[in-house]
Amino acid sequence: MKNLKKLKRLFVFAFMALAAVACQDKVRYEYLMNVPIYTDYESFRSTGGFEGPKSMETQGAIYYKDQHLFMVEPDKGIHFVNIEDPISPNQTGFLNVWGATSMAIRGDYLYVNSFIDLLVYNVGDFTNPIFIERLEDVFPTALPHSEGNYPYEPIDKTKGVVTAWEVKEMESDAGEELPTFENPGNWGIVTTFEDNSFGGGEVGTGSNGVAGSISLFTIINSYLYVIEEGQFLHPFDITNPASPNKYDQVGVWGDVETLFPYESYLFMGTPSGMIIYDTENPTIPAYVSSLSHARGCDPVVVQDDFAYVTVRSGGPCGGNINQLDVIDVSNMSSPELKRSFEMDNPHGLGIDGDQLFICDGDAGLKVFDASTPEHSGDQLLHQFKNIQATDIIPLDGIALVVGQEGIYLYSYLDPSNIYELSKINF
Repeated sequence: MKNLKKLKRLFVFAFMALAAVACQDKVRYEYLMNVPIYTDYESFRSTGGFEGPKSMETQGAIYYKDQHLFMVEPDKGIHFVNIEDPISPNQTGFLNVWGATSMAIRGDYLYVNSFIDLLVYNVGDFTNPIFIERLEDVFPTALPHSEGNYPYEPIDKTKGVVTAWEVKEMESDAGEELPTFENPGNWGIVTTFEDNSFGGGEVGTGSNGVAGSISLFTIINSYLYVIEEGQFLHPFDITNPASPNKYDQVGVWGDVETLFPYESYLFMGTPSGMIIYDTENPTIPAYVSSLSHARGCDPVVVQDDFAYVTVRSGGPCGGNINQLDVIDVSNMSSPELKRSFEMDNPHGLGIDGDQLFICDGDAGLKVFDASTPEHSGDQLLHQFKNIQATDIIPLDGIALVVGQEGIYLYSYLDPSNIYELSKINF
């Protein structure tokens, strides 16, 4: 009887082993993948029009020119806001630009990206932007934002332009090569200034606009510079503003997130530090120096001999440091960190004269006395806790601030009495 039971157990074990082998041939892996959504080239390049005011759903880069504020709504277009009366601003229209992330204006001409293309508009009349030109495929690796935690299906450009991603459940047979998690590239946001002391300016003799500190576009003299995918700097000669002339891209390192012009220099913010390039040869900007910091997102603004950098934890940059760095750049070849000040979760920043503005996340908007730059982080003048601020343009006594709930205008003509003028709700 014992032998019979033993034989039965052996038979059961043998059957289970055979079943396991049989099932093993049918093992399949299931996983999620970012799959591109294509738009054919003809449909994609049907120029978007200018229409009436629309609600602002997603905050993006901000820009100022001639009593008008512009806000790029990522991947959708540009909101036009008349702020001639800062107490009562009003939206005047919306320019549809598929894939927009940043912009710049020189004279009467507005430049904005549309995924892989650069668009030019005449905005001599802000109530009636006129399409002028489309430079096709000048940003060949530009892609829409995606869910970066999943692998990516290879892109087939013959199908059109990738205008969105869809996360799909995929499966593969056992033994098949699984896809890699390499990101094919996200051209982030992801904001440019005039030749003055404002925090973040386009430099030159032309009539340029003014932008916040989080920018992928900037202008120095008669050249437009654009960062693509954090790795490529594109120079465009805009001597003839209606017809930009593109030059070869320049490879940059550090995963560049923001551009800021000062004199003939480009200051770049990266997750690992600040980088300085010189544009003495405007078509081939050259590396000058860099200064590393703990990992974190870091826009940079410059005034006189000092650069101000905010380092933020979390988000796409990682890290666990939240601080303001004050850097002596009197010698561009050898920037020197002077002081670091603890912050809550700083985003964009701006400086005008003796006032330094920090958008400090949940801690709100902070205004510091920067008359002595090395001590600026210790000299808090005001704090507005009712706003989760992300970027700012301070100029001529009016601060234009982007928060999660809207755009705020503050008066700082009197440093001892800074107050809110108005708000444009999202």
